[in-house]
Amino acid sequence: MNEFSIGAHPVPGGFIAWFRKVHKASNEVIKEKGGRPKIYPTRDAATAAAGQAIVAYINGSLLRDGEKLQATCKADALFTLKPFVRARGKERRTVVERVGGAT
Repeated sequence: MNEFSIGAHPVPGGFIAWFRKVHKASNEVIKEKGGRPKIYPTRDAATAAAGQAIVAYINGSLLRDGEKLQATCKADALFTLKPFVRARGKERRTVVERVGGAT
């Protein structure tokens, strides 16, 4: 099942929160500092915590083969517009202006 998923599972004393990442086939339980599963008093609280955990994972650092991907100045330079462009086969330059709030 290659899909993101969240949920809450009843246990004695409350509910535990779990989430599933796309690249893993097993659920990950939200744990406390000591490594024990964190128990929430209600199903809604556990589901909300699982939702926050999966959103934090999605918005976190991207990994590729165990290495973090980071933006570099070299990549930024490739995607910024020059202040002018030259049409193919022409000597005349056309000035490029950014419209709106684009930086």
